[in-house]
Amino acid sequence: MKQFLKVAIESALKAGKIIEKGFYSIKDVKYKSFANPVTEFDIASEDLIVSNISKHFKTHSFLAEENYSKQTKESYVWIIDPIDGTVNFTHQIPFVAVSIALEIEGDVKVGVVYNPILGELYTAIKGEGAYLSSSKFKNKRLYVSTEDDPAKSLIVTGFPYEREGRIDYLTEPIKTINRNFTGFRRLGSASIDLVYVARGSFEAFYEENLKPWDTAAGVLIVSEAGGKITNYYGENYDIYQKTIVASNGLIHDKVLDFTKNIPSPD
Repeated sequence: MKQFLKVAIESALKAGKIIEKGFYSIKDVKYKSFANPVTEFDIASEDLIVSNISKHFKTHSFLAEENYSKQTKESYVWIIDPIDGTVNFTHQIPFVAVSIALEIEGDVKVGVVYNPILGELYTAIKGEGAYLSSSKFKNKRLYVSTEDDPAKSLIVTGFPYEREGRIDYLTEPIKTINRNFTGFRRLGSASIDLVYVARGSFEAFYEENLKPWDTAAGVLIVSEAGGKITNYYGENYDIYQKTIVASNGLIHDKVLDFTKNIPSPD
């Protein structure tokens, strides 16, 4: 697993150079669907990651956002988001990340989330804890928040590209959060939302219609930091589901109190 993690980190750091170069550059922005942009830097980042991993592990498969999005059931599958937060990237907002995870026989074993703009590298191997490295420290062990009072808890969420017929379901919970919790944030990058739960900045995160590449690495990092993950209805979560709630575990049921009333987007 350490060799898998080493290659994942190497790939993320190399891709981060592409993102750094493009962050303040003029970009060729195209739209895959409503509010869902892609740039030449997304493509270049993904190509570099796939190429670099393939050099080390020639028989492994890929599930990635741009050009490898066909779901596969191979034994070793690298799940990649080359730029999670492309809208932020196109607007020069620094909540962007490379997300790389390795799924082995259907179980995510390795996860890396790297924000090259803020210089934060989050890593985890299943069963071995979650860690953060930055310019200030290396391999700092991560733990979720110990806050159990909703009134002192901060929630983070996001809104999917597929919003037709879902606007009320997306906005109604915000009223509940503003009444019962400290407040909410919307950062625009699910992988960053998740690692911020892992490090204790947020007490909980929820969102719908995410893809495996949005959540695979972040979910492992939250789990290894002691967090809890379910779907909106309190059922066991996997990265191919349509809804997610990730929390410190202590306020999880308080979040489920409102997410369980949201109809599934299936």
